Amino acid sequence: MKMLMKIVVSVALCVFVSASEPECSRFHYEEKTLEKMIKTEIYVDKIKSETENMQQKMSEKLDGIQENWEKTKNELNDAKADSRKAVEEIKESISTIQAVGFMAQDIKKTAISNEETLVFSTTHFDVGSNYNNESGIFVAPVAGIYMFTLHLCLTVNKYIHFEIDTTKGPTLTGRFINDSSSYYGCQTATAVAELGIKEHVWIKSGTSFSTGTLWKSASIRNSFSGALISAVTK
Repeated sequence: MKMLMKIVVSVALCVFVSASEPECSRFHYEEKTLEKMIKTEIYVDKIKSETENMQQKMSEKLDGIQENWEKTKNELNDAKADSRKAVEEIKESISTIQAVGFMAQDIKKTAISNEETLVFSTTHFDVGSNYNNESGIFVAPVAGIYMFTLHLCLTVNKYIHFEIDTTKGPTLTGRFINDSSSYYGCQTATAVAELGIKEHVWIKSGTSFSTGTLWKSASIRNSFSGALISAVTK
């Protein structure tokens, strides 16, 4: 009997609770569950959309970086090609410019007249064959900076004015004097000149004694020499 009463009370209590507390309904639980699932799906879709947008932006940035890299790589390749071309041109220009230099000795006349070109008849060496030992004129094969040296030996109590002349005009003027009454003497003058291609250089005398001014022997020689120091490209 007591057991039966307990069962009746329990059933009545459950019915009461079911009527007064709708949250215990199975349908309410399923509704809440469905609502959570929908919210979760919306959130997942939002994350998916944001992720796709982020991936799109990253892809565009990567494409931009790739495009810039390709442009930079092409520019580097062009710069390398230009550099190689410049180096080859320099090598070619250097290879085509031979060493230029000469030394001529044995002045043809010892009695020098005013305004006369001094001719040195023996070519000791002439790299490039640019000095003419019959006219006494050197012709520059390339534009550049040249150095010239004049070496003259005078008899006693003699003097000579001279010019190292170029097509553009004298690059050096001077006078050698031997005021000794007992010994012959030799003196040297050096000049540096910038010459254009095919420009001429020669030695011209000025005022001097008309006879026996210069001295030459088998061991002592007057000379005129020159050499290219550096080519000049304009």
